[in-house]
Amino acid sequence: MTKFDDELGATLSAEDKAFLQDLENGRGLFEQLGATLQGPMRFWSYLITIITFFVAMGAFYAGWRAINAVETREIILWATGVVLLFMMVGFSKNWIFQRMNLLSVLTELKTLELRVAQLSDRLK
Repeated sequence: MTKFDDELGATLSAEDKAFLQDLENGRGLFEQLGATLQGPMRFWSYLITIITFFVAMGAFYAGWRAINAVETREIILWATGVVLLFMMVGFSKNWIFQRMNLLSVLTELKTLELRVAQLSDRLK
């Protein structure tokens, strides 16, 4: 550890240390997903979640139709639909996971801001 880390650790109260320890333990996947469904972007998060669900259902339906298709042209068209719909699901999930990452980074920035503010108050 650096001298700064040592000074920072010495200035934190027990309550602050417990708070930071809780943050370092991290949150699970479902807690992070739940966090995306709150705040100013909750409408978009719900919308993307619902759209992803229906697109996935469409992909499964297209896969079922591709398996049961008789003609080669039908098989190719339904299989293309499966690929495109699953790509849409992947992009939607990517958006959700990027949102989760953004919230995680913001939490870390707030933690650093808290630590620097506490250290600055203690050093004055």
